[in-house]
Amino acid sequence: KQWYQRRVRGLIEESKLHNIRFIYALSPGLDMIFSSEKEMKLLMDKLDQVRSLGCESFALLFDDIEPQLHPADEVRFQTPAHAQAYVTNEVYHHMRAPSTFLFCPTEYCEAYCQPSFYQSSYLPIIGAELNLGIEILWTGPRVISKHISCASIRAVNKVLKRKVIIWDNLHANDYDQRRIFLGPYCGRSPALVPLLAGVLTNPNCEYEINFIPLRTLAIWSKLSIETTDESSEDLYDPSKALNSAIIDWLPQFSSSENCTTEIPLIIRGDNNLESMEIEQPPEKEDSPPTEEMMSIESEGDKKVLPSPTDEVPPLPLDTETMLPKHDAITIEDLCLLCDMFYLPYQHGSRAVELLQELSWLVNFNPESNGEESDGTLPTEWTRKAEQFRMKCGVIDTLFTKIDGPNRSLHYEIHPYVTEVQSALYRAKAYISRIERKECSFPRLDIPRDPEPWVFQGGFGAELTRILPPEAYKGDEVYKRPVENPSAATCVYFVRPYCVADQEELYKICLLNSDNGQDGSHLFPDHPDIIGDRGVGPYLEFAPELAYVLTDDAGVCGYVLGVVDTQSFYEDVYTKWLPRMCEKYAAPGPDKSTWNSTAEVANGFHNPPKVIIPDCLSGPYPSHIKFNLLPRAQGKGMGESLITCVLESLKNKGSKGVHLDISPDDIRYLNFYTSLGFKEITMPTQPLNQVFLGKGFLDEVEDGQSVEISGTEFS
Repeated sequence: KQWYQRRVRGLIEESKLHNIRFIYALSPGLDMIFSSEKEMKLLMDKLDQVRSLGCESFALLFDDIEPQLHPADEVRFQTPAHAQAYVTNEVYHHMRAPSTFLFCPTEYCEAYCQPSFYQSSYLPIIGAELNLGIEILWTGPRVISKHISCASIRAVNKVLKRKVIIWDNLHANDYDQRRIFLGPYCGRSPALVPLLAGVLTNPNCEYEINFIPLRTLAIWSKLSIETTDESSEDLYDPSKALNSAIIDWLPQFSSSENCTTEIPLIIRGDNNLESMEIEQPPEKEDSPPTEEMMSIESEGDKKVLPSPTDEVPPLPLDTETMLPKHDAITIEDLCLLCDMFYLPYQHGSRAVELLQELSWLVNFNPESNGEESDGTLPTEWTRKAEQFRMKCGVIDTLFTKIDGPNRSLHYEIHPYVTEVQSALYRAKAYISRIERKECSFPRLDIPRDPEPWVFQGGFGAELTRILPPEAYKGDEVYKRPVENPSAATCVYFVRPYCVADQEELYKICLLNSDNGQDGSHLFPDHPDIIGDRGVGPYLEFAPELAYVLTDDAGVCGYVLGVVDTQSFYEDVYTKWLPRMCEKYAAPGPDKSTWNSTAEVANGFHNPPKVIIPDCLSGPYPSHIKFNLLPRAQGKGMGESLITCVLESLKNKGSKGVHLDISPDDIRYLNFYTSLGFKEITMPTQPLNQVFLGKGFLDEVEDGQSVEISGTEFS
C-alpha cells in the first residue's frame, strides 16, 4: 500500500513539474447503491486518500453502465439521472469545489441517448441538477465520431446548460488492439473552440506512436485560438497538419535514446510551431530500469525481437554497435506508414490504392480481358502484378527502416507492421501461384462482415479479406465462374462510403434528379439542395450502410440504407430538417412563383409527417435508396452494389427491407424482382408508387457473400 501511494504521489508531482493536470477518476456507477450512506462514505474516503497525495482534480464517470436504479435507490430517486447528479454534487462539495471536476454521463453521445437526443429525459435532468462548476464530457454524435459539428455542440450545450468538454475517441484503439491510428486530427472545425470547455483526447494505447495525433491536435488548437469565428471552418487543413507533424516526428526515429518521445502538446508564440520543452528530471541513483529500456538479443546473425510485454534487460551502453544498419527513414516512408494506419473510418490514399490493385489482380477476368492463345496472362495483368510487388517491396523496406535506433518506437509499431507484412507476403505468394497456373481466378467472394473498416483488423485484415480461401489452402483448387463478362472494358469497384465521396454522391443525385435525367438546370442557384434532401440524411445518420460504385472515371453510383426507417425519419425531423431550414430560406406564400429549388425548400420547412404502416415496419423495417449514373447502367453492377447493403442490413439484425418505385418503371421492377423483392399490399395504395419488400428471416444461408471492404469487378 505504501509503495502504491509513493508511486501515485510521485506521478502527481511529476505532472505538476511538467504543467500537466493530473485527474483522478472513479467509475462508481456499476455496483454503487446511491442512497447508501455507507457506500457514499467509502467513495469520499477513497477520494480523500488521493487528495492527501496532492491530487487537485477529479472525475466521476458513469459511462457504459445499465441505466437502471438499484431497488434500494428507487425509493429515494426518481431516475438514474437524479441519483447520479446527487452523488456527484455531494462529492463535488466534499472535495471543496475543485477547479477541475469532470462528469461523464451515461448518455455521453447522441447515439446512446434514449430514445433519441431530442427526446432524452436523462440529459435535461443532468443539465438542471448538476452543479454548474462540474464539467461534462461528451463524445459527439457517436462513441467514435467522424465529425463533430458546431450545431450539434450548441444543441448539447443548451440541454446541459454549460459548455461541454469533448472526450474525443478519434484515435482510440482500445476497442481493437490490431489497429493503430496515425492519421491527422480532423472532422472538427476550429470554430468549435469557443463552444467548448475543452478537448480531452483519448489516443492510442501505445504512447510513442501518438506524436501525430497529439501534434495535429495542437496545430488545430492553435488555429482555433487564433480564429474563433465560423469563418475558420476551412482554415484547418488536416493534410497540411499531417505533413507538418511527420516532419517533426521524423528525427525521433533516428534517436538512440530510450526515453519517451517529446510530444509537443502546447503551441505558443508566433505562427511558427513550437514545442513545449520538457526537462527530463534527474534520475535517482537507485532508480530501477524503466519498462521502455529494451534490447535486441542476438542468435548468430538472426535477430530475435522480444515482445513489448516481455521482461527484458536494459540496453547496454554499446547498443548502437549491435543494431542493424539501415538507410534512414524518410518523410515519404512516414507518409506511407500513416496511410496504412490512418483513421477508424478510412485508410490513407496509398493504402486504398494498394487494396484496389490487389483486388483487381485477384478478381481479374482472363477470358474477357484477352488471355493469350497459348494460355499466358495478358500483359496488363503481368505489368500490374509487377507494380504490386514493387510497392510491397517499398513497404518491406519501410518496415526494415523502422527497426532502427529508437527501440521504444520499434517495439510499439512492430506488432502492427508484422501483420501487414504477413498479409502482403500471402498476397504476393497467391499472385505467383496464379502466374504459375496453380490456381484460377475466383469469383468475388468476401466474408460477411458489415463494418470491417470500423471493427476488427484495419489495413492488414482488409488485405487478407480480398484473398479467396484458395490463398490459404495451397493444396485445394478453388474454381468459380467469372462474373459480369459484359463489363470487360471497364473495371468497377464497390467499397464503403467515405467522407470524401459526399460531393460525388450529391452530384449523382443531381444528375438523375429530373426523372432520371440531368437536373442541373432545375437548381442553378442551389445545386446541393437535391442532395441535401435525398442523400445527406443517410450519410449523416447511417454512413456505415452507404456504399459507392467506382469505375475508371470515378464514382458512378451509390446505395444507401437505414436499419429502422421510423427512427431514421424521427432523426430527419428533429436533427436534419432544422439544419436545412437554416441553410435554405422558406419560399414565399405565392406558389405560382416557386421554382424547383423553392419546392424542395418548402419540403424542409413544411415536411409531411411520415408514418410507416405496420405492413412495412413489421416485416420490412429497413429501406434502401439506389442510384447509378447512365454510364454504369446496364453493366450488371447494380446487383453487386445492392447486395452489399442488403448483407449489411442482415448482419445488423434487420428482418427485412423495403423500397418504393414508380409502377411505370418496368425495368427496375424486373431488376428488383430478380433480387427477391416482392410487391407489398398497402392498406391504402398510393398513386404512382409501388412498394417492394424482401425479408431476411426465412432466407437460407447459401454461402453467397458480398464485398464490404472493397472489391473490383472486371
